[in-house]
Amino acid sequence: MSRIIRTTLHCLFLALACAASAHAAPQGSSRAKLDFGSCAKPQYPAADVQASHEGKVTLGFLVNENGKVKDSKVIKSSGFTTLDEAARSALAQCSFQPAVEQGKAVQGWTKVQYVWTLR
Repeated sequence: MSRIIRTTLHCLFLALACAASAHAAPQGSSRAKLDFGSCAKPQYPAADVQASHEGKVTLGFLVNENGKVKDSKVIKSSGFTTLDEAARSALAQCSFQPAVEQGKAVQGWTKVQYVWTLR
């Protein structure tokens, strides 16, 4: 995959993840946020590349007060189980900034979208 395409995909992933975690929260509170520098981006499964599969998956992550993922799930499928699982398992390895309530780090669920595109 060319460098331009990889850079474009990474920027798109970054923008979608930011948008997914940027919902308004009460003052002194915030949702958990993905730390993009803490892990590698998901690898496109070879069979899905060959079959020209693309899609957007919405994932849920339960993040503890230390920023570690305790659980994860697919909220809305891309339409391809292999793409969903590749994104879920890769992003579950990331560190997160924990959710905050009344100024204190707490465990909580957050959503992240990942877009798979071959363009």
